[in-house]
Amino acid sequence: MMKNNNPNISVIGTVAGRGGLETVLTHVLTSSIINRDLNISFFIFRKVEFKDFFANLKDVKVYQTNLTNNLLCLLRLMIFLVFFQGDAVVIMTPNIIPVANLIKKIFLKRYRIISWMHNSNQDQALDYTKLNKAEDHLAISNEIKQEIVNEGVAPEQIKVIFNPIKPEQRTILPLENECRLIYISRILLDGQKNLRGLLNCLSNLSGKWTFEIYGKGPDFAEAQRLVEQKPNLKDKVIFKGWVSDPWKQIKNANALLLNSNYEGFGMVLAEAMSYGVPCISSDCVAGPSDIIKQGVNGFLYPVNDEEALHVYLQKFVSHQVNFDSQTVKSSIDFLYENQYDERFVKVIEDFLK
Repeated sequence: MMKNNNPNISVIGTVAGRGGLETVLTHVLTSSIINRDLNISFFIFRKVEFKDFFANLKDVKVYQTNLTNNLLCLLRLMIFLVFFQGDAVVIMTPNIIPVANLIKKIFLKRYRIISWMHNSNQDQALDYTKLNKAEDHLAISNEIKQEIVNEGVAPEQIKVIFNPIKPEQRTILPLENECRLIYISRILLDGQKNLRGLLNCLSNLSGKWTFEIYGKGPDFAEAQRLVEQKPNLKDKVIFKGWVSDPWKQIKNANALLLNSNYEGFGMVLAEAMSYGVPCISSDCVAGPSDIIKQGVNGFLYPVNDEEALHVYLQKFVSHQVNFDSQTVKSSIDFLYENQYDERFVKVIEDFLK
């Protein structure tokens, strides 16, 4: 039921149906705190590949579609914007922003245009030059804020809100007699995730360890072949495939690893820390440096610096480091849902003033 005194907001974008973006979006759309103060809906630009995305959105106003043709999707969006009577559109896809801006000018619409990018502009699919057609901007990391500033947007138009993390009661403890390392992400040997570099580094470790990989992707089969060809990986790397909730399966873990060339936020790092698991991550744009506090909840190393990565990995395998699980959990207090929800509402309300 619409709460007439609250601002009406429609989030607009494209989702695959599974991943960190979908987790954040589902939370925002269903949060009792956010929905207490905002009437929020979701307009899906094109067909969603994985329909299980809708399972938790039964009480949310969602404008679904089965369209995949770009022109038809664009026409549908334009019709929606012409008749939209709300206060703001929060847009996750840069190419949609000029369309919303044009419709606003032609039809004298009163909605405010807010961008909400979920990846660095190093992702070639995102054209950040179109962001200056929006009036305000949500940034999920300080580095993404800087990337938006670099496009000529005034810093005061950008608010960093990060991403929400659910606080977990359960603690995933490390193994004492061996080292269990985990990876939860898409299987991309090169490009964004750079799993190849991580596997190369792991192959040089000495000691008792295993590496569990949760996820699938275009390089899944090639990654399996690569592991089979390396004697020090063959019996230590375990491919788990795609799992809807890997944290339910993980009983023990010494560290989570991320060797990306770029991220939007590095959601999986914060998820691991919510269970008390420290992380080792490349200091890539954008997100890890907002989450990892060196030596407190994990380690950062320069992108593509396999020597530095090897040093940190060997410290874990040799049990030369000891992280307190509760300290790791509390290190990301600012990301937990209640704080995030209040921050999200306040920023939107400030934009609308």
